[in-house]
Amino acid sequence: MKRRERFGGILAGSALLPLVLCVVGRRESRSGGRFAVADALDHPVPLLGAAAVLLLVAALVRGRRDLVGGATAAVGSAGLLCALGVLALHSFSREPSQQTRTSSPGRADHVLVVIHRGLPGDETESQSRQVRLETGTGWSARRWSVLTMPERFPGEGAFRSAAWTAPDRITVTTDTGSRVFTVAPDSGEPTLTESAGTVRGD
Repeated sequence: MKRRERFGGILAGSALLPLVLCVVGRRESRSGGRFAVADALDHPVPLLGAAAVLLLVAALVRGRRDLVGGATAAVGSAGLLCALGVLALHSFSREPSQQTRTSSPGRADHVLVVIHRGLPGDETESQSRQVRLETGTGWSARRWSVLTMPERFPGEGAFRSAAWTAPDRITVTTDTGSRVFTVAPDSGEPTLTESAGTVRGD
């Protein structure tokens, strides 16, 4: 019995690993984070589900109906149900997207990414544009958020283009204005340096 309890304790303790990986993935998914790590680990639903399964198995292995075993089973069951519910909701609400990638004329490891979320035939209000910058290579490559904007009607700030206008300059243009971002040569971080007209975005 002690061996089962010890093994159950190990399983319960190992449930912390998916939670730690989830935290690391969320941190790296922020602007300037390492996108290879974010893409690999920023999946909270399956990671939380894995932690819940480990807790449930730990409770079953321990086989003791005490306070610790009951709490472990309750937390594991609640976590698993929540993970399954969010996964089902996410699978139905996943919005389609298209993206274009353009390397800087001066540096192949600086890539401008423009993501169009939604389909061309969808309602304008349900579409959006996201402009990103990827810098570096391998595990140290980073992803920067340049600008995110909802799709707008012509004459109200409709997106026109996001392009390299110099090896270290990105210009985002709408039909009511433009923004120019300069890319730092050392860190690769894009910084807003010029603005003309009105460009509504985050």
